[in-house]
Amino acid sequence: MKRFPKIPSMPISVENAEMILEVLEGPKVPDEWKVTLKYKVGRVGPGPTLVNFTYQEEKKEATIHNVFAVIKGWEEPDRYILLGNHRDAWTYGAVDPNSGTTALLDIARRYALLMRYGWVPQRTIILCSWDAEEFGMNLVNLGSKAVPYLNVDYAVQGPGFFARATPQLDNLIIDVTKKDPDSEDMEVYQTWFGRNNGIDNQRLGGVYSDYASFLQHAGVPSIDLYYGK
Repeated sequence: MKRFPKIPSMPISVENAEMILEVLEGPKVPDEWKVTLKYKVGRVGPGPTLVNFTYQEEKKEATIHNVFAVIKGWEEPDRYILLGNHRDAWTYGAVDPNSGTTALLDIARRYALLMRYGWVPQRTIILCSWDAEEFGMNLVNLGSKAVPYLNVDYAVQGPGFFARATPQLDNLIIDVTKKDPDSEDMEVYQTWFGRNNGIDNQRLGGVYSDYASFLQHAGVPSIDLYYGK
């Protein structure tokens, strides 16, 4: 991966991270900084403590199997609408990725029903089932032709609708949720708006799922959709 700097990195536990953060003696961090650790970050580096670590890695190549369902578009067949989810799991996988895989399979089923009646999309739609989540990020062919990438790896983990997206897709999300029915004779937009006292369309960042390569490296507008708390 030539695009990445040669900086050594190693995943560590929360406990070890807190030990390092507690000894930093640099400037205070801004109040708006938020972290998922119980320890609240107070300062950034440097600090008086030296950290020595040994990283033993088995470097090898492995074959992965990505599965694609392609519905060719009638007007712009070389422009892709991508909807994807990985199917490997770090733990039991009930939410991530199996809830997303369930959503992906049901979307495929519904598209199959539409196609029986002669429906064809304007642009090519590709449903992507990735093997080996962070290792399965593909750019060479898909990234150059993708219009948006829609991510659904942990599609259901609670009752409320959430969306994280790049700014180009804000209006699209609002328009679609106004047309999508939710419970109690209300649209998704109404329950989403009412729960947050206004639209809470979060920004999409980080490298936490399959959208990362499309967004961070290819610059493809991306959305991450899920139901949660």
